[in-house]
Amino acid sequence: MLRRTASLALLAASLGLGACVFGFRGEASVEAVYPLAGVDVVRVDLGPTPLTILGDDLAVDLELTGAWRSIGGTREGAKQQALASAIVWAVDQRFAELRAEVPLKLRGQVDFEVDEIHVPPDRDLELVSQLGDVYVFAVAGNISAEIGTGHIDIDGGAGGLAVRTGDGNLHLRSSGSVDAHTGRGAARIYQTGGGGNDIVVSARGGDVEVVLRSDADLDLQLRGREIRVHTGTVSTITRGAFTRQVGGGGVKVWVDAPGGDVQVRLDDSP
Repeated sequence: MLRRTASLALLAASLGLGACVFGFRGEASVEAVYPLAGVDVVRVDLGPTPLTILGDDLAVDLELTGAWRSIGGTREGAKQQALASAIVWAVDQRFAELRAEVPLKLRGQVDFEVDEIHVPPDRDLELVSQLGDVYVFAVAGNISAEIGTGHIDIDGGAGGLAVRTGDGNLHLRSSGSVDAHTGRGAARIYQTGGGGNDIVVSARGGDVEVVLRSDADLDLQLRGREIRVHTGTVSTITRGAFTRQVGGGGVKVWVDAPGGDVQVRLDDSP
């Protein structure tokens, strides 16, 4: 999976500056466990970093591994800068927030880079990142992700997915309802389980593919350059816009891709 992070840019800069003021890098590893007793929803806001979050049946609490990375004028100075920031865990009743706090004078010089986060699969997640790809696997709760720039790859979210990226591709596999948007990128949405969940997706400048597990009860509202629908009940190739109701029209498949092509097909695998 591609990872575009501000931390990588900092590391590249530190290697290339040589005798310039900021020529050294510092690192401080983090391994931490945060209690989830009584917590239903976890908000993760760790700054410009990729997020890899795994649902772990053996996990009781949230487990975090990563590192603070910095650049500075001396090796010792860079190390001290890496140690000067903090990961904050705040709990308010059934809601918890995991966030990175960087002193104002060090912003732009220090970043936290996540390796992995493990959580119990049943927790709800709210993910925030200005820059970095997001990968979530085997988390069954409700998942929301608000990303400035980065790809979003999620397998799970039976409680529902609500994801948005300004610039990046979406690759979503879920048995829950899906509400997804990318400002610039493609979207691939796969129903899992028995199907029957709503899919609402907007891709302003990319192609969209929707793969359904069931086509018995659809409300199709599709917009794109070229539209291809191939299920057991609907087969068409057209351009611009296409609407059709199948059965009672109870399951939304709404796609808005004015700058890309749209494909809706049935997954008939066992």
